[in-house]
Amino acid sequence: MTDPLTTRLPPHDRDAERGVLGGILRDPETLAEAQQLLTVESFYFDCHRKIYAAVCDLADASQPIDLVLLYDRLRKTKHLDDAGGREYLVETWEAVPTGANVAYHAKLVRDAAMLRGLIHASNEIARDSYDRAQSADELVGQAERKILDVAKHSLVGETHQFSGLLSGAFTRIDTRCGKDGLNISGLSTGWIDLDNITAGLQNSELVVVGARPSVGKTALGLGLVRNIVTADPNTSVLFVSLEMSRQELAERLLCCEAKVDNHKVRKGQLNSDEIQKLMDAGDRLRPCRLHLDDTPSRSMTQIAATCRRLARKEERYGGLKLVVVDYLQMVEPEDRRAPRQEQVAQVSRRLKHLARELEIPVVALCQVNRASEDRQDHRPRLSDLRESGGIEADADVVMLLHRPGKYGTEEDNVLEVDIAKQRNGPTDTITLSFDKRYTRFNNYSPALGAY
Repeated sequence: MTDPLTTRLPPHDRDAERGVLGGILRDPETLAEAQQLLTVESFYFDCHRKIYAAVCDLADASQPIDLVLLYDRLRKTKHLDDAGGREYLVETWEAVPTGANVAYHAKLVRDAAMLRGLIHASNEIARDSYDRAQSADELVGQAERKILDVAKHSLVGETHQFSGLLSGAFTRIDTRCGKDGLNISGLSTGWIDLDNITAGLQNSELVVVGARPSVGKTALGLGLVRNIVTADPNTSVLFVSLEMSRQELAERLLCCEAKVDNHKVRKGQLNSDEIQKLMDAGDRLRPCRLHLDDTPSRSMTQIAATCRRLARKEERYGGLKLVVVDYLQMVEPEDRRAPRQEQVAQVSRRLKHLARELEIPVVALCQVNRASEDRQDHRPRLSDLRESGGIEADADVVMLLHRPGKYGTEEDNVLEVDIAKQRNGPTDTITLSFDKRYTRFNNYSPALGAY
């Protein structure tokens, strides 16, 4: 039996396509409106694609757009016959009396193109599902990416007059000023000096935390998460771990909250007081809306899908407020054939897009290269961000971690956090107290020590 879906013509609107082209020929200034909505591929008929491409070429060359010049352009590029010849150009010109409705016709053309894109994506999804060449989870991730690509191509560029933004800007300023003298406009990290410089973790920003292995990236990420969820148990946070299992993370969090030695927990050598501390810490952490994802070999498509689903699920609690990814270079690339630098740059770009889409801060832990090991002070720099300059470009805030005691210069009880980049604020270096037994960070003052 023949599938009726395969025998039907894809969605298209010939009259709307001619309305766009004829309107542009009548009023060339309407081309800008059409270009906000349409590309050459948006047209279903090949003759219309050739005409639209030629019109765009004329505009790019700063030449006037009229029938004579369009005819000459198509003739020189040897596309005149494909475009229907002189007679069809005249018919297109006569199809509409004015260019006033170009934007309306362009929306009809765009909608039909989106429907064709959905049909094409659905056919590919069905074919791949029948072939079963990949796991179900991988196919779901690919299917989501294909559908999102269709939606992405339909996005319309839009400008906003500044005067219309003033009300929202003053509302945000009033909200910040009404916080009883606090210097925090974003999500508090729980560390006073860091909040003073960053004003907290800001919505839609990508925060990169870079360091060499074993300096404390994961410990800082977990400490940040612990500070946030214990301050307000209803704050929903997602910690994506591509390196450690959820059980290891849970043990670390318990030890950090209870102030019990990690090594003693691993060895099972705990006394009754320490066991009670762990139980009390569990009671404090149990109400928190902290979510852990330790699925290995995750791509950005899969991570983004998890974040979107969790954001919808947590809407009744105020929505997802923070995502932490540990760590950036372990995210599986979408295109394994691309050079490693491009793979990492694509991951950082997608993380930034995720932050903007969900309007929450995204914190990405990141390894830096070995260059800092060869320096006398061993301090990492922005140029050390491993494998891609795209990370530095995409990040709104870059924090580089340095533990002097790791190199035997002094006691191993402090961590220096160098805010090496902050798009909307100052750069500076702060110091946190580090207790290796509990992998716990606290506020630090040279005079007071940890507090």
